[in-house]
Amino acid sequence: MSCPEMGVWGLSEMPETNRDEYSVAKPYNRKREQLSIVKYYDRMRELGCFSLQDVTDMVGERSAVAYLVNDYQRKGYIDRIHRNLYTVMDTEKEEPVLTKYQIGSRLFPDAYICLRSAFEVHGYAPRGGNEVFVATGTRFTDFRYNGVFYRRIHPKAIATTEWVAGSLVTSLEQTVVDSLHCFEGSRGLEDVVECIVRLPQLDADKLLQCLERYGNGYLYQKCGYVLEQLQEYVKLPEGFYRECRKHCASTVRYMVKGAEGLVYHRGWGIYGPCLKND
Repeated sequence: MSCPEMGVWGLSEMPETNRDEYSVAKPYNRKREQLSIVKYYDRMRELGCFSLQDVTDMVGERSAVAYLVNDYQRKGYIDRIHRNLYTVMDTEKEEPVLTKYQIGSRLFPDAYICLRSAFEVHGYAPRGGNEVFVATGTRFTDFRYNGVFYRRIHPKAIATTEWVAGSLVTSLEQTVVDSLHCFEGSRGLEDVVECIVRLPQLDADKLLQCLERYGNGYLYQKCGYVLEQLQEYVKLPEGFYRECRKHCASTVRYMVKGAEGLVYHRGWGIYGPCLKND
């Protein structure tokens, strides 16, 4: 059916009161669309890493999330890290804007960087690695992203953490205790020692607090023995070693099972390698 009013005025000549009634489709506003892209991208940059739920909270429409994420990936604004997690990309360098450590500490709300990776973030590892150790109570399968292998470590005790270079990491004292708790083999112990000898002055009270949270007699043995062997570097007070001895396990332990050249250290009740430099 024809509309007589359109024949009389035409759309450009319609009275003000009737124009909106017939103008159903509004013209595409490219500037407005670009502003929304900037808004979402800036918010994503603030987060660094984000989930699909984060995008839903930004956009406000669940139906638009998939389109927005796919569009941003195609344009190189973002990249998928693992499953439901994405990171913002530097479009010029074509690399994530976050470091591998920053990504690791944002994988889950409770995640933080630990063990050798924490030494690296603090700047006391002799060299970097292509692994990032992530402590989190959230289960995930170890995965590789951008040439880096992200490994899950189950938290053994409440850890002391701090923000360093934009990453949540264990404190130096916590990192020392954690590393001596779970190193693997002679090479693993050597890696820990290489980091410890580069550390600034450690806080003896904080070390003991970390040990107390573990409540593991064998760990008191290992920490006391190793740090005493490295006393010329760590310079801890004698009171620290006395306290460690109070909590040592009563059984004799082998620090590195199957290794050759282990020496029995009566003061610690432990068979271990000689760590002192001649």
